[in-house]
Amino acid sequence: MINLAETAYLVAMYRALESERVDALFKDPLARMLAGGKGEMLVEVIGEKDKITNAIAIRTYVLDNLILQLINSKNIDTVINLAAGLDTRPYRLPFCASLRWIEVDLPEIIAYKEQLLKDQQPFCSLERVKLDITNLALRKTFFSEINLATRQTLVITEGLLSYLHETQVALLATDIYEQSNLNWWLFELESSLALKNYDQVYARKIFDQYFANGNKTLLFAPEQGAEFFQQYKGYNRDTCKMGHDAKFC
Repeated sequence: MINLAETAYLVAMYRALESERVDALFKDPLARMLAGGKGEMLVEVIGEKDKITNAIAIRTYVLDNLILQLINSKNIDTVINLAAGLDTRPYRLPFCASLRWIEVDLPEIIAYKEQLLKDQQPFCSLERVKLDITNLALRKTFFSEINLATRQTLVITEGLLSYLHETQVALLATDIYEQSNLNWWLFELESSLALKNYDQVYARKIFDQYFANGNKTLLFAPEQGAEFFQQYKGYNRDTCKMGHDAKFC
C-alpha cells in the first residue's frame, strides 16, 4: 500500500530546496517547516536530489502559472485541491480574498498541516476537508455539495493520477463530469515511455521500496495520453473541453 501521506513530506522538502536557490523559480517560505526532519530524511533516502528537485520545481512553477491564469481569466470562484498534501499555494500566490480554496486530504495530513500553519494567514478563503478521495461514496457526496455552492470550479490533482489505477482515474473523471459546475480540471500525466523505462530509474526503485513495499508506484501512464479522456462524453481534444464545459489541461 502506497503511503501517500509520507510523499507529502518528500515533495515539500523538494520545494524547500528549490526555494533556497539563488535563482529559484518560486519561493515557498513554509516548505521546510512543513517537510520537517521526515522530509529531509526521505530526500536523502531516495537520492538524485538535484534531478528530482528540478523536476518538482518545474512542475510547481508551471502549475502555479496555469492556476493563476485560469483563476484570473475564467471567473473561477472555487478551487478544489484533491490530495493537497503540504501544498502552500493559498499562502504564497496572490489570490483575491474572495476565492474559495478547499484542500482535501487524509485526516493525518490535514491535522499536521493545521497545527503547523495555525498562525499563518492565507491570501484567500481557505478550507480543509478530511477525506480519503478513493472512498467513492464520500467523494461523490463532497463533489455534489461543492457543486451546489459554486459557479466556476477548478479541480487540481497535482502529482496524484500516476499513483492511481486506470479504473480509479476513469471513475474520478466520471465523478467530476457529473457535476455541472466543476468546470476545470488541472493535472499532469506521466508518459507511456516513462512507464516502459520504469525499472531503469534508480530513484524510482528506491521510492517503490520505501513507499510501496517493492510494488510499482507508477500505475497510470496512458499510451494515448490525454486522449484517454476522449471516451468521456463531450470531451474534445482540440478545445480541451469535456462535458459541462469542463476543461482538461
